[in-house]
Amino acid sequence: MAMDESYLKALAAFRERGNYQEVFVNVLSKIFTVVKLGGIRSCLAIGPGDGWYEIEFLKHCEANISKFIGIEPDHASAEHLRRSLRSSLPGAESEVFETTVQTWEGPSVPVDLITMFHVSFFVPAGDRQEFLKKVRDSWLVSGGYVAVVKACHTNAPNGAHVMFERLGAPHTAWEEIEADFLNAGFTKHYAHEIHVLIDLTSPDENLIPLFQPRFKKGPLTLDILRDACKGLEAKSDEFHIIAVFKRTD
Repeated sequence: MAMDESYLKALAAFRERGNYQEVFVNVLSKIFTVVKLGGIRSCLAIGPGDGWYEIEFLKHCEANISKFIGIEPDHASAEHLRRSLRSSLPGAESEVFETTVQTWEGPSVPVDLITMFHVSFFVPAGDRQEFLKKVRDSWLVSGGYVAVVKACHTNAPNGAHVMFERLGAPHTAWEEIEADFLNAGFTKHYAHEIHVLIDLTSPDENLIPLFQPRFKKGPLTLDILRDACKGLEAKSDEFHIIAVFKRTD
């Protein structure tokens, strides 16, 4: 049976509609003139998809990674991630588990860095602080870091976030995510805002697998997706925060 790559194709189609990758790389170049994470040796990536952003992050922070763990439920994305790790981190021992973070038991040995890029909706709001406490106490070494990328400014008038609200899956406010980290025993080490542009006019069927997990009312149809994108401009704003939290004891 051929591997279902619909999610990967949807992600690629979405990336082609904006300048996020270019801006992300430029921002990382600025961040790591200030933030020094070169001592990191092990990394756990939660929901990395194909791993492009996580691998770029590790390259730019000049970490000498000897152990990489990925938690990715999508089979095609997990396979792509495995191939990328072999070529991009050839000296590292790597494992990719095809499961959800809710059912995973955690690393056998605490890691130096955990990445959570655009995955806050994986854990319900009522469970998030308890989950972060488990991450802090059991998954992360003392003095370890969690890198987060999350949508912010979700009330911007020309924001692409409007589409998610119309789909019944509004972004959680960044302030809530930050508060949960602080209440779970982390300190904010660094934060930087990312401003990108995205064109969500005239969406096609290629995008449906990307947004289906956020749509809880049944199968997402092209008509529903087009209605959600009505009125958005060809250069709609997206704002994100890339933040690094630290476990301090």
